[in-house]
Amino acid sequence: MSTRHLKLFFISGLALLLSACGSTPQGFIPLVKNVVQEDGKSIGFAYISPKANATTNIYGANCLLCYGVASALTSALDTHLKNTISADELLVLKTAVIDKYKSLDVDLIETNLSSPINKMKKFKGDIGFAKRDFRVLKDTLGLDMLVVLDIREHGAYRSFSSYIPNGDPQGYVAGLVYTVDLNTNAYVQYMRFNELVQPQGEWDEPDDFPSVTTAYYQALENVKYYIASLL
Repeated sequence: MSTRHLKLFFISGLALLLSACGSTPQGFIPLVKNVVQEDGKSIGFAYISPKANATTNIYGANCLLCYGVASALTSALDTHLKNTISADELLVLKTAVIDKYKSLDVDLIETNLSSPINKMKKFKGDIGFAKRDFRVLKDTLGLDMLVVLDIREHGAYRSFSSYIPNGDPQGYVAGLVYTVDLNTNAYVQYMRFNELVQPQGEWDEPDDFPSVTTAYYQALENVKYYIASLL
């Protein structure tokens, strides 16, 4: 291999490595308790509810036809979840976060963000720093730190291979809870939850789907436990 080819090979390999590093997901960061407990710290709390109603979240049905078939298979369960499970059910997770901080003698100041987080400017930082620039909130909200509970999806989860189910629908709650230092944009804490609970016994029992419903509430309880023990 010529020197030129070796150089091109090296550059290509380095580009791939940097690309892989840039796409590395943020891992779990345990709460740095002594930082949030410092005297005089003003810590806000923002709760972001899911954009969609409780539903069956379909994964793996990647073509339009596949998704259409999968949606038809889950339509009765979707109707049940939408009509019986309110987003208010998720407020137990909000309470769990607030109670966890109270156990550390830290009171959170509930606040409403004026614009969605994904509309904030991007922040160019390494792992351990928020991908959006939260520092602007220090002055606008008068805070030193911000705790965010962001519920992404809830209801049920069902995996497909094209249009063929891989298994039963599972109780499902997914989201993030993280704490950002508004001076540096660094995470003081970060936890992702993606809780799945397998229904016990027969799941396909319309119109009430008791096994899937029970699995959903168990998923909520499990996330509450994770927040209390890991945050």
